[in-house]
Amino acid sequence: MEHSEAQSQIPSNQLLSETEIFVFVQTIVKNSDGQLITYLTSDKFTDLDLDKLQILLENEESEDDPIITVDGQKFRVTQRLKKLQSLEENVIASTLIAIKQNDDLIQVARFAHDGYPIVEGDEVFSVWTFIRPFK
Repeated sequence: MEHSEAQSQIPSNQLLSETEIFVFVQTIVKNSDGQLITYLTSDKFTDLDLDKLQILLENEESEDDPIITVDGQKFRVTQRLKKLQSLEENVIASTLIAIKQNDDLIQVARFAHDGYPIVEGDEVFSVWTFIRPFK
């Protein structure tokens, strides 16, 4: 039996040293019958504003967010679910998260992709996971 193995040359306690935040998003689309019609996942973003992301995470921080320890280093895991119910036919070509400043929505992170069609009644779920050193 064959298997695949992935190894990193970077020690696990240095994985977040470059950006200080690891971001991962899963997008799930279900039709009005609850059947899965699309699943996308990525940790590569076309746009990522780390300063605004830090503000978002500070505002979203909760005592319920788990703290994990990897090789002696502590990390806070913040996971949030964003939901959209489609009211019309459309094609969604990016998954994004934004913060509200005054009356404007300011984009924080965007994952551009080929797109997926949605119709009225479809539900789009974006599960955002943020991992950052716990201070």
